[in-house]
Amino acid sequence: MADSDGRRGIARRRFLQAAGGGAIVGTAGCLDSLDEVGGGGGEDFVTIGTGGTGGVYYVLGGGIADLLNEDEELDVDASAEATGASVENAQLLGQEEIDMALILGNSALLAVEGEGDFDEPVPIQAAFGAYQNHTQVLIPEDSEVETLADLEGASVSVGAPGSGTEVIAQELLEWYGLSYDDISEERLAFDETADALIDGQIDAGFWSVGPPASSIEEVFSQRDVRLLSFPEDDLAEIDEEFPYYEEGTIEAGTYPDQDEDVLNPAVTNVMAVHEEMDEEFLNDVMAVIFENLDQLENVHQVAGDFEETARDAPIDYHPGGEAYLDDAGL
Repeated sequence: MADSDGRRGIARRRFLQAAGGGAIVGTAGCLDSLDEVGGGGGEDFVTIGTGGTGGVYYVLGGGIADLLNEDEELDVDASAEATGASVENAQLLGQEEIDMALILGNSALLAVEGEGDFDEPVPIQAAFGAYQNHTQVLIPEDSEVETLADLEGASVSVGAPGSGTEVIAQELLEWYGLSYDDISEERLAFDETADALIDGQIDAGFWSVGPPASSIEEVFSQRDVRLLSFPEDDLAEIDEEFPYYEEGTIEAGTYPDQDEDVLNPAVTNVMAVHEEMDEEFLNDVMAVIFENLDQLENVHQVAGDFEETARDAPIDYHPGGEAYLDDAGL
């Protein structure tokens, strides 16, 4: 589905580079304030929605943008945009304000079904399943909290507004019998959550992110903290009740002074696109990504999981993505 001017990608929407400023401005102007990394010299713009600057989405999205910019045959101008993460990314994709985005599997499923934070179904599909996010709950080392139920009355960062972290935090807190009425919720981005924990302003913080996360490492380096490990029986019940959770393990040594494995719910991330993205173009983009996973793994180690999780997205696959995975034997 090529544009009339021969360009590929989403035909109805192009970003404009603000003169001299390097900011990306969409047709609705909703991305002008977002942080940008990447930027090549091609005529086709590819904008990747990521998350907060302290999370894996932002780092990984920047690495993918660099790969696309370096590929002379693809010839695109790719950039990664800092956003509120999963929920906002799905909304921006549906509005054709971005071209690709990392979205938590549960948020992607809610988006296509028009449930939760989405008033109507969002026209997005999966390019591939990227890697697993682990629900990481960080608390002071001397905290008496053993399960999420013990957070009643506590000050808790549940993630940035419009993020998959907040969706998961609410869902899991409710599973343990708590709502926002039972805690003092703070809706903070990853870096803000880290700062609040370091300064002793909150009692616990949620991250739904692939380990290791730089913002969590920062907290470990400045304060005695520990990751909350979920009881195995609870994980089994959560896995049975929700179709997108799996029993996850953060191996000992992933973070400084983490001496034991940590068990938690894990969700597969989705690299999602608008359902109208050109099939051949998406196929070409995926070829660049998957043929350079070694380089991308140097940006963040979670890229080493792409081949294993490529088929694990909980939503329908875009024909261009499915065709590439078929051809690659994934």
